[in-house]
Amino acid sequence: MSLYAPDQTQPLANATDVAALIRNHLRRRPAPAQPRGDRALLRLAGAIVVLGLAGTGLALFATRPDPDAGTELQASRVGEVVLAIPENLTGADGEDGRLVGMARLRLDWPSLGPVMPDTRHRLLVTLSPPDKVNEPATQLSTYARFLTPTVWSNPGGLVVRGFRKGSPYEGDELYVSVPDARGFAARCPVETAQSGLDEPCRVTFRHRGVDVNIRFPRAIVADWQIMLGGVRRTIDGLMR
Repeated sequence: MSLYAPDQTQPLANATDVAALIRNHLRRRPAPAQPRGDRALLRLAGAIVVLGLAGTGLALFATRPDPDAGTELQASRVGEVVLAIPENLTGADGEDGRLVGMARLRLDWPSLGPVMPDTRHRLLVTLSPPDKVNEPATQLSTYARFLTPTVWSNPGGLVVRGFRKGSPYEGDELYVSVPDARGFAARCPVETAQSGLDEPCRVTFRHRGVDVNIRFPRAIVADWQIMLGGVRRTIDGLMR
């Protein structure tokens, strides 16, 4: 029996011609249709990928810094020192913090970040040009004239001295570090409730060319080393 090509009347010469004929026939056959179930699965996978990319974009947009959320910097000069203070750290009790020749900060305690609605304690920090009145030796010599002889210890490695009646500091107590009180010397009212202030204690010290006055709650006086170190580092980060 002879094999013929579709367009020929002569028999095929050999097996090579037969193989070529079969290959040509297979090329002309249409590709098998993809099952409907596979097509649906591919469409679903594509939709999931698109939704995932959209969700990622929304998340990145939601977490990006908001320039209107208090991160804008305000330039301020205190004596010879130039500061760039984030807007959400400035001011105190409704003031805008833009004082002539001074700067004012409101800091959450203990994070030392912006004050939030749920903040329990805060520090009110005023930066001013250097003044001899605020030098540690001057402060201590002024206080020493009015102190009572009674001394008692306090947590945080501090000792406490009272002020004599009739003195300018009557009703206050002096919390000082040992041995010479040069590391820390803060005044706090004996009756905190009568002061009318949430931050009735105050300490003043010199740091890198500015005088730093901190008003703080009496409840954190034992953490004075952490407080002073944190405020110093915060000020360092604002200097330009």
